[in-house]
Amino acid sequence: MNKIKILIVEDELVIAEDLKDTLEDLGYEVVGIAISCREAMAMIEERSPDLALLDVQIKGGKDGIELAAEINEHYRIPFLMLTSHADIHTINRAKAVNPYGYLVKPFNEKEILAGIELAMSNFAKKQVKNGNQEGEEEFVLKDSLFVRANGMLVKIKLQDIIYLEADANYTIVNTRNKKFVIRATLKELDSKLDSHRFARIHKSFLVNLEEIDGIQADSIHLAGKEIPISRSQYSWLLHQIKLL
Repeated sequence: MNKIKILIVEDELVIAEDLKDTLEDLGYEVVGIAISCREAMAMIEERSPDLALLDVQIKGGKDGIELAAEINEHYRIPFLMLTSHADIHTINRAKAVNPYGYLVKPFNEKEILAGIELAMSNFAKKQVKNGNQEGEEEFVLKDSLFVRANGMLVKIKLQDIIYLEADANYTIVNTRNKKFVIRATLKELDSKLDSHRFARIHKSFLVNLEEIDGIQADSIHLAGKEIPISRSQYSWLLHQIKLL
């Protein structure tokens, strides 16, 4: 069985290293330790953790609760909030981002184990429920994508799709002639579409590789639009295309 991959977001490195040792003793894999929101988002993009442990008080412009909101918007992974502050204001702020658990320092090994296992179990149940609901909104065939528009399912040829853009829990499908909005996340569509035709070059964009007109270190050009590309995907993309 594959180990659950966990990202620790904690700016007190002594605490973070101690937590890392505890998690590894419990059989989990720690994919990284981040000390800020920006560093955490980069690690999520590059290392694809299954779960994140977010300290409320971290360095940088955004705290752990604001980071949780970013994760909710761009990714679909569960997270637990870690804090030494159990005041009602902090708790209410944390509740607003729907964490899968809340651990108050100092916590012990049993509390960490219970928190993680419950979070992963509840997350899995939620995914199944959401999948059943969203499956009625769109489905993918070998060469086409069906989307709901004006009360009916409309067939879109994959070759006509230029790029797809994330919009919270929805995705905007940009074709040659029209835009459609699907009630599904970009991550879900990425797993269903042909990886030889479509590539997620950025957390917010999935593009048709055949439509790319130009590539720069930090962006690509297609259909008259400039779209950002993440650092990790830039190197990957260069190996996927034929350089003339």
